[in-house]
Amino acid sequence: MTDGWQRCFIALAPSAATREALAAVPVASTARRVPYEQLHLTVTFIGALSAAHGEALARALTARAVPLAPAAIERVEHWPNANRPRLTVATLAMSDEFVALDWRIRSLMLELGLSVDARAFRPHLTLARFGREAAAIDDVHTVAPAIIARFESLVLYSSTLARHGARYSALASVPLA
Repeated sequence: MTDGWQRCFIALAPSAATREALAAVPVASTARRVPYEQLHLTVTFIGALSAAHGEALARALTARAVPLAPAAIERVEHWPNANRPRLTVATLAMSDEFVALDWRIRSLMLELGLSVDARAFRPHLTLARFGREAAAIDDVHTVAPAIIARFESLVLYSSTLARHGARYSALASVPLA
């Protein structure tokens, strides 16, 4: 197995305007902001793939990529909570379109004989990460500024852990047009 097929996941890539709006959302000074070019909405985590499975998945994504209506950011939250923050996320409502996307991707994973992530899909974009020993934050939930998220493509990513956080590489990208 090559390194390119490690820590794989499928995500939606936001438009440049969406990235700019998200990059302007304030985050705690103790958090490490996710770089602009790395912002994404994870649909499902996969893990390691063989090159054959990865290539089959990349080809099959084309049939699962359909346009999504713009979606409003509902809140900015700290996960798992403000007392022990690990992430600052911008959450979106679980729309019928997100439910259908989740179903299409899970069905594809099963068709290809791949494991399906047991975690429930919660549409969100991670804006910042905290260190393991982060102190509590005063604001539990923050109403998000008026941001309408638009997504350009469905992407198969590989994640590489680095000293300053994970770095994502697109292995395949399919426009949502």
